Amino acid sequence: MQIGIIKILALITILFLSGKSDTSVPGFPPESLKKEKPPFKTKQNPPGTVWLRDSVFIDVNPVKCIDYMEFLEFVKVAYNQELRDSLKNIPSYALNIEAFRSYMRLCGPDKALINKMSIPTDMKLSWNMNMNEYMKSPNYKNFPIVNVSYNQALTYSEWRTDMVMLYYASASKNEKQRNKKYYTKIRYRLPTIEEWDYAMHKFEEYIFTDYHVYAGEKCATYEAIPQKKNLAFTYIPHNIAELSMTENIALGLSWRDTDTSANYSKTVKYFRPSDWLGFRCVCEIVEY
Repeated sequence: MQIGIIKILALITILFLSGKSDTSVPGFPPESLKKEKPPFKTKQNPPGTVWLRDSVFIDVNPVKCIDYMEFLEFVKVAYNQELRDSLKNIPSYALNIEAFRSYMRLCGPDKALINKMSIPTDMKLSWNMNMNEYMKSPNYKNFPIVNVSYNQALTYSEWRTDMVMLYYASASKNEKQRNKKYYTKIRYRLPTIEEWDYAMHKFEEYIFTDYHVYAGEKCATYEAIPQKKNLAFTYIPHNIAELSMTENIALGLSWRDTDTSANYSKTVKYFRPSDWLGFRCVCEIVEY
């Protein structure tokens, strides 16, 4: 299947948080955070994130099924080593996106990478569903992706970095516009344990505790809370545990947890991809 680079760029920069929900996000930022400012001159937030601390931004919600599916479609088209190397050396502004799209098509896919990044669609979930329905059904597009390995999450983060840097280069007509609007170099990655703990305290007003612990309903996970503008960090306890930068350590309370305390910084060991385990990224400003 061919997928245009323009479509990918649009999808990367638009946070898909549509879907039905009875829960609304309170105004952001709350009074408690209005006086807190980054230690640098701010530019446009990296797509899908809010500022956490220092030079680090954090995703407002876990990576969703639709996000990971777009990543897989891109990998199937052109994300081979040649293209990955080229993306590290693109100009910072005035990139001819049409020419780059033609080049991308010539690069072709990396079959080994496709296999490594794919999630078996016939994999059964703990509820009455398999990964094919969960990942591909429009009903679950805004639900958190699960059964993703540590290495898959790392590669997704690298790809997301490449796509955002590509967008910055193509959207900036000149050096002045680039320097004014976008950070020079960014890097998406998994959060550290310390960053997660900091987020749980900083954004405690955005922890949605009015969801029930999973008790055998059709789906154990919850969709992302809809947001339109002024994005806010959101966390739903008893949804999924989230991968950390430390391999085999996940963060937070998943749907399988019976712990009803406010232990939102809980760490838990995992040894394989699971349907109670997903991830979100942080984005580090490497160069302003």
